[in-house]
Amino acid sequence: MSLDSTEEALLRKIEETRSRLAELKFEKDRLIDTIRDLKSSIASAKSRIRDLKNEYNAIRSTLRSVIEERRKLVEERRNLVAELRKKREKLYDILSKIDVRDGSRLRSTIGTLKSRIERLEWRIITESLSLEEENRLVREIAKLEAELEKMYENVKKSNEVIELRAEIASTKIGIGDLGRKIEQLTQEVANLSSREQSVRSEIDKNRKNLEELVSSLNSSVGRLLQVKEELKTLSEALRESYEELRKLRTARSQQKALEVFSRKKREVEEKARRSRRLNFIEAQILYSSYEDIVEEENEKGPGSSG
Repeated sequence: MSLDSTEEALLRKIEETRSRLAELKFEKDRLIDTIRDLKSSIASAKSRIRDLKNEYNAIRSTLRSVIEERRKLVEERRNLVAELRKKREKLYDILSKIDVRDGSRLRSTIGTLKSRIERLEWRIITESLSLEEENRLVREIAKLEAELEKMYENVKKSNEVIELRAEIASTKIGIGDLGRKIEQLTQEVANLSSREQSVRSEIDKNRKNLEELVSSLNSSVGRLLQVKEELKTLSEALRESYEELRKLRTARSQQKALEVFSRKKREVEEKARRSRRLNFIEAQILYSSYEDIVEEENEKGPGSSG
């Protein structure tokens, strides 16, 4: 392969390498921007998750407090139901001893209602019921008690009976008030539970987003390291190509100089053969080699010829 064709191939290689280096530098800058943006997004995602966790823990704390408050009210209502049961038993005992017209049938009806109420109250006191079932039983008891109150209207009222009925009425009001508070707390529990699930879902979604961001960051960092390594390799290859091109051009310059020297020397030899007088330079060409002249020029240094 001639020097010209070799130089042409080298120039093509250098141009391709320079083009590839430009592409890689552009990709490196893009990756650096991407990594900076990803780090910012990751910091934001972590901050958002922290805020959501704080909100989630606050909701859970409030929810536990509300559930505990409701539990105490449910327990208080059960105690009132037990207290009501005792007062009603005392009232029934008093009424059973009072003589009234058609007393046997009246007592039977009262006894039936009382038994049904007691069974329901006993379930509330002794069984582990769901809050919904317990509320239903309380409402059913209230309905039966209303019927029982109508029966009491037919009974001769003594001071003790009047006092007991007043206490029973007061206890029933207390049970009703507690029932309404329990219903309000139950609604609050439902709302808090819904909010808790919503925040939990938001945390999970942000965690998934964070995982994706971290994965993208790792991929981008990995690719950036590859690009930097490739840039280093290609930069070295470009330096070597430039060095090879310099040597090639030096060799070609020397070859041309040698060709000129050889032609001049042939001309001087021809002149000497014809016995013509030679000047100093011609004599130097005739009696020196190309290497001697090059060495002499190198010793003189740049700019000393002429």
